[in-house]
Amino acid sequence: YAVNLNDKLVNIIGSQFIGSCLVLCCLLLRLTIAATNNVENIMCIGCALMPTFSYCWFGNEVKLKSMELSENIYKMEWPDYNNNVKKSILIIMNRATLIPIKFTSAYIIPLNLETFVTVSLTSWS
Repeated sequence: YAVNLNDKLVNIIGSQFIGSCLVLCCLLLRLTIAATNNVENIMCIGCALMPTFSYCWFGNEVKLKSMELSENIYKMEWPDYNNNVKKSILIIMNRATLIPIKFTSAYIIPLNLETFVTVSLTSWS
């Protein structure tokens, strides 16, 4: 499900992510050139950061929850199930442990908090 959702939204999220980064860079350049640091510029920077932050925050939450999946499966009453269900649960646990769910922007940029910090620091510099 996550792969299908990522495939459908990759262009939309990618274009909005790149657009927000460009707007942020332009606003920060305007802020450094302007003689005064008025409230409007700072509010615009906050508004430009919000979409990038929300995508990165929720992408990070999905990754963390998918990494907790195998532990949560282990905590349930799996010894009571039959062997076929146990085998299926084992496959799910192995898959969740080895490959966590990750959302990306334009198939390149992972959407997590590290990306947000990197984008913010790059924009400021």
